[in-house]
Amino acid sequence: MRVERGLINLHCDYCKSVVYSAPDAEGLRYLGEAEGCQCPVCEVSLWDAALGNLPLRACKQCHGVLVAMGAFEGLIQQVRAQHEGKEIPVTEDARDLDRKLNCPSCHRPMETHFYYGGGHVVMEDCEHCELNWLDGGALMRIACTPRQEEAPSF
Repeated sequence: MRVERGLINLHCDYCKSVVYSAPDAEGLRYLGEAEGCQCPVCEVSLWDAALGNLPLRACKQCHGVLVAMGAFEGLIQQVRAQHEGKEIPVTEDARDLDRKLNCPSCHRPMETHFYYGGGHVVMEDCEHCELNWLDGGALMRIACTPRQEEAPSF
């Protein structure tokens, strides 16, 4: 079985069958182990995964996700649509800002910072590879944070 680039299912070259894996609690479907790409937290192999029709990489152990910066906003919107009305308790620990992770792709140090779009999530990014790393549950906290009312225009 293999994953075709950009698709969200597995194909068998032998029998030509197509298999869709069941999504986890966050809606992620794990498709297959990604070669040469390790979780920056657990140091186990990341998996090619999909959320809806958006491809990403995820860790089956810690449930962290590695997503291209260009797909990040679409990913949040997709999770928001799937979990409309659900609220996730916000936890914030400034010590998370002290963590140092290396990019799974280029192995350079990633920048650690708070995500400023809501949810009080600490995330890492690699500007060189244009990748974001979110710990397990962080995507749900971002997507399920109540949206701020728009500021009145004067």
